[in-house]
Amino acid sequence: MSEKRKFLICYDIVDQRRLRKVHQLLSASAMSVQYSVFEAELSNVQLEQLKEKLLPCIKSDVDKLTIYRLFKTNAKLDLAMVADDELLFI
Repeated sequence: MSEKRKFLICYDIVDQRRLRKVHQLLSASAMSVQYSVFEAELSNVQLEQLKEKLLPCIKSDVDKLTIYRLFKTNAKLDLAMVADDELLFI
C-alpha cells in the first residue's frame, strides 16, 4: 500500500448545487478545517480517485478548487501570533 500524505483542499464554487456536491464529496474523505477548506491524508490512489469524483462537479471557467500538498517540515506555519498585547506578523 502506498504511503499517505497530507493535503489541503480549498475551493470556491459559484453554483450552490455544485458547491454542495463538492462539500459532500470532500466530507466523506477529508476533515473540514473551515467551510471551504479541508485537510486530507490520502495515498496516491485515493488522491486520484478523489480528483476523478471532483472534476465533473467543477466548471473550470467560474469555479476554483486547489489541492496543496503539505510537507512534514512545513505542515504548520503560523502567520500571526500574539505577544505582549501586540499582533506580530511572521
